[in-house]
Amino acid sequence: MLWAQTARQVGDIIATARRHRGFTQVQLASEMGVTQSWLSQIEQGKDNAQLGKVLRVLSYLGVRLRVGEAPWQESSLPSQLEATGIPRVLTDLASKPVIRGRKGGK
Repeated sequence: MLWAQTARQVGDIIATARRHRGFTQVQLASEMGVTQSWLSQIEQGKDNAQLGKVLRVLSYLGVRLRVGEAPWQESSLPSQLEATGIPRVLTDLASKPVIRGRKGGK
């Protein structure tokens, strides 16, 4: 499990999952009914995203979102992320099938 507390961390997860699934930004944006520019901004951690769109992208890529109390204090955040890290996301994604929904679907 990977904990994300910032828009940048969510963007990193989306970018990693997109690349792992073999999509370019243009391809994924087209499938999701968003612009490549919007997707690029999300992956860069811009925090002006529409939550509904972000959730649809995560779902489309097979990434589950769980909400809970963070198991760390602010001062230990970097070491916690290094301990779980992006490689774990790739391992988790590799074991899940790709489920593609409707374009811009829910």
